[in-house]
Amino acid sequence: MGNPGSFTDAQTLMELQFHEILEQLAQFTHSPSAAMLASKLKPINQQEVIAYQLTQTYQRLNIIQQRRTVPGIEFDELLTEIKLLKMDDAVLNLEGVLRIYHASDLVNQWLHFFEELISYSELSEVFNPCFATEEIKNLISSVVDVKITQNVKDDATKELFAIRSSIKSVRQKINRNFEREMRKLVKEGWLGETQESFLSDRRVLTVQSGFKRRVPGTVVGTSKTGSLTYIEPQVNRELNHELDCLIDDERKEIYRILRTLSQHLRSYQTLIQAYQNALVAFDLITAKARLADTMDASLPALTNETAFSWKEAFHPRLVAANQGLGKTTVPQNFSLNQEQRILVISGPNAGGKSLTLKTFGLLQCMLQSGLLIPLHRDSTACIFQQLFSDIGDNQSIENELSTYSYRLKRMKYFLDVAQSKTVLLLDEFGSGSDPELGASLAEVCFEELYHQQCFAMITTHYAAIKVKASELPCATNGAMKFDVKSLKPLYELVIGLPGSSFTFEVAAINGISARLIKAATNNLSSDTKRLNQLLSTIQSEKQYYQKMVQEHKNGQIQLELELSRLRQLENDNRTKARQLSQQAEEQSKFVQLGQRFDKYLTRYQPSRKKQKDNEALIEEIRNFIVKSRTIKQPGALKKNPKNKTVKANVDYLIGDKVKIHGSKHVGVIQAIEKHKITVMVNSLKMTLTLDKLLPFP
Repeated sequence: MGNPGSFTDAQTLMELQFHEILEQLAQFTHSPSAAMLASKLKPINQQEVIAYQLTQTYQRLNIIQQRRTVPGIEFDELLTEIKLLKMDDAVLNLEGVLRIYHASDLVNQWLHFFEELISYSELSEVFNPCFATEEIKNLISSVVDVKITQNVKDDATKELFAIRSSIKSVRQKINRNFEREMRKLVKEGWLGETQESFLSDRRVLTVQSGFKRRVPGTVVGTSKTGSLTYIEPQVNRELNHELDCLIDDERKEIYRILRTLSQHLRSYQTLIQAYQNALVAFDLITAKARLADTMDASLPALTNETAFSWKEAFHPRLVAANQGLGKTTVPQNFSLNQEQRILVISGPNAGGKSLTLKTFGLLQCMLQSGLLIPLHRDSTACIFQQLFSDIGDNQSIENELSTYSYRLKRMKYFLDVAQSKTVLLLDEFGSGSDPELGASLAEVCFEELYHQQCFAMITTHYAAIKVKASELPCATNGAMKFDVKSLKPLYELVIGLPGSSFTFEVAAINGISARLIKAATNNLSSDTKRLNQLLSTIQSEKQYYQKMVQEHKNGQIQLELELSRLRQLENDNRTKARQLSQQAEEQSKFVQLGQRFDKYLTRYQPSRKKQKDNEALIEEIRNFIVKSRTIKQPGALKKNPKNKTVKANVDYLIGDKVKIHGSKHVGVIQAIEKHKITVMVNSLKMTLTLDKLLPFP
């Protein structure tokens, strides 16, 4: 049994297969330390901590799904380097120095990345103990070629430069001597097919063993068959000895350089430790996000109340198994709150009752471990203080307990610890004993748990428990749907009514003969027969009515869409009709105008003798044009010499200046249409009626 103050116990986590999720999570980590943290992850009940961890994971998932260009996550841990830096005389090796360089570079990249994305504040806080600095990188790169050779630079010190220059010179001499000796022996025909080899990082001649005494030099080895002898040329013996001494000098000088560098890096111990901690923590968060991406998981809205409403929740391991088999996984919808704290689920065996409990239990444990869960993002979730389960056959061989005895001990523990923020998952509640006695005890325990105001999901076949759930105000029944026509379970939870166990229907599916089923039916009491028939009928009718309701809703949606389309079509037609009417009116004006000018052209006399007639015609045309551009404003207001306001008729033309009545603004007429005039006041265009205008003096 777990500790009373803990969120859950090992038995519950085992029953819910929580360890399988952790194994999958660990596979997404990069560093061994993050993998170890993933494998030891446990659900907690501190809401603020959980909400913070979930937000970090969600933000990391968001970065992954947006396919942003981001720094890498691959890094080598610094555990050995941190231990060495804590010892005063310890010296880092070259590989350790390079690991520190790359860790500093990686952390700097992430710090700069989060500077530009302030919306990821919770995630960026992983790197809060660190700070951006180039000092460590510059310190290392001053003596180590970190990009190409990844070795100590030749010019790290004057001494190293001199040593490596000598090494280069000696090697050149050795190679010249070797080439000369090899050409000589090739002419003699004393070398094997390969002519030369490398032993202990030295070039040696591959001599046929029959000629080894004729070649001056030192024998350093033979081939497996003994047919070839490897000889170091005599001319290079002293040079090779000199080379060995120089290489030893180089090693000592590199050690001295690394010792000095280690002393400098020792002052950055705290920051280097922060690199290690931040990168491991970020590695774990990244693994959580990658797991969520694989599961198509979401972050539900967390509520401070003890209530949840889950939509389209999936058991992640079941989804993975069904995908491998090419099967579809049915999502579950369920909710509990203060008015509906206990859900009693009934229905046929193999119909998904136990899986429903495991789905909720596993996802709740994942959520309270900072993991996103596979459900619809519109769901709401809460944080429970405790979650315990009793699912499956847990017979204890060590303690010689039967299944029923074990379950009684679990029930006693649940009764001891259950409180208002406890949720219990009880499978086959009260089973394992005499049906009548077990049902009676189960009913009493059920009432006790109810009065302790805890939350619970319970599966049962006992009619008494179903009845009790229907009687208590904060409990409700639920049923796993079953297709009575095809006699197949549908694996879908329906809230509101108890379900039939469909005992005989399931027996028929599994090959029990009709004769035996009929005999068993005859043994039932009349009340039991009526109850089972009633439950079966109710579930069948409920499925039918749900289908009808859904079809009705779909029909309403289609009607609303069609009505909206027709209204839009009506508005479009009205708009088009207005536009056509305006176009027709304008075209009629142009036709009349054309007819008038056609008459003018007919009356025009090109002869010079008729010039007087033409002048009169032109004056008539001018008056017509002025009239067509002019609109009269009867009763316009103007002031007489005695400063009294009187009415007068005013002719307005396009381009005239006018004053806006009741203000000091002056504008210019832009257009005249019927009794409306468009006036430009500064850069503002206004459409006004005639009574709003006054002539500008």
